[in-house]
Amino acid sequence: MALTATGIGSGLDISNIVKVLVDAEKVPKEAIFNKTEDSIKAKVSAIGTLKSELSKFQDALKKLQTGDTLNQRKVSVGNSTFLTATTDKTAQAGSYSIKVEQLAISHKVAGSNIADRTQGVGEGSLDFGVNGDNFSVAIAAGDSLDAIAKKVNAATDNPGVTATVVTSDAGSRLVFSTDKSGEDNQVNVTANDTSGTGLNDIFGAGNLTTLQNAQNAVIYIDGQKVTSQSNEVKEAITGVTLNLTDADIAKTTTLKIEQDNDAVKENVKSFVDAYNSLATAIDKMSSYDTTKKTASALQGDSMIRSLESQLRSMVSQRVPTGDGSSALYNIGIKSDRYGKLSIDDDKLNKVIAEDMASVSDLFSTPNTGLANQFHKLADSYVKPRGLIETRQTAFTNQTDRITDQRAAFTLKMDQLTARLSKQFNAMDLIVGQLNQQSSGLVDRLNSLPGSVRQR
Repeated sequence: MALTATGIGSGLDISNIVKVLVDAEKVPKEAIFNKTEDSIKAKVSAIGTLKSELSKFQDALKKLQTGDTLNQRKVSVGNSTFLTATTDKTAQAGSYSIKVEQLAISHKVAGSNIADRTQGVGEGSLDFGVNGDNFSVAIAAGDSLDAIAKKVNAATDNPGVTATVVTSDAGSRLVFSTDKSGEDNQVNVTANDTSGTGLNDIFGAGNLTTLQNAQNAVIYIDGQKVTSQSNEVKEAITGVTLNLTDADIAKTTTLKIEQDNDAVKENVKSFVDAYNSLATAIDKMSSYDTTKKTASALQGDSMIRSLESQLRSMVSQRVPTGDGSSALYNIGIKSDRYGKLSIDDDKLNKVIAEDMASVSDLFSTPNTGLANQFHKLADSYVKPRGLIETRQTAFTNQTDRITDQRAAFTLKMDQLTARLSKQFNAMDLIVGQLNQQSSGLVDRLNSLPGSVRQR
């Protein structure tokens, strides 16, 4: 009769023996798999941190790339009832007395009133002209005032006329107004009847009423008259846009423009902070702990070494400026032996106050400015298909290979377990049979005549 339980014949713990033998080969290999996977995960995490810090660094650089934030102006208006103001980097510091005599307004005309706005008013066309631009709208016999307004507003070649229907105690009438203000933008309406005189009776010469004359804005800047078609007055003062909101020639508003040194310094400080944060992250992910004798995830990595080298090189680099060349240390930014930047506040404040152009040239000159160079370097890492994405793809491929290797090794260990179990079970069966034979032989020998069982 065959044995059905392992180890019964031999008395050995076959399952444990097989497990020990398989583990002797399995455990070291799995440890290698686990260690490799942990290493890849740590590198992937470090690469993600690097990408995040580079993106933050780019955000800080964007404020310095064009120079606009390095030439910021503080604008104050004595009475904002009459105007507000914005500036660009070309605006010069100064104070201006401004009076607003009148605001620019658009031209507005209306046709004759009719009793029922839903009825057709005639058949033909209405021709419009605004500052040399013309368009025409065909009017059907059944078109109401609202239908005509809709056609005018929807005309693809409409250069800037808006039609609305206004209903008052006198009736309903169609009102045409120009989208742009100023005397140059007056709307002309010509009625053309194809049957009857309905359109001409409402929109023809003598039947149109001017509701609002076109008017230019008129202001005085330090006593000098400035006329504008719009209430947005540009370049009357270099680099300044005035937005007029009310008029009173008897009231004077003072406009004051100053260089915003605090804002400039804050943007430079943001650059330094972002650089140091990036440098700290690089150091953390590439260092070696001599006490614990452990290496960081990207310690010795060629990509990290290259990035760190390029960053340090740019920090000490001199770049062309308007009056020669300059470097970060010329405006009070210096690097220590660990690669971290610090700001000499007194020196930076002095340069910003006395030579803002040199600061702007240092950072924002196209191509050669440090902000543009740093941004280009960072972009080579974080852009799609850049160095970081390429490295992440390589890590993904490594992980996939380890997954395949682990699956193949697991199958191998399953096969080894099955083979050893089969061999030990076969041995166990033979030992059991031998034990049975031995026991039977002893019994037969003891039953022979003259045999004496010893106690």
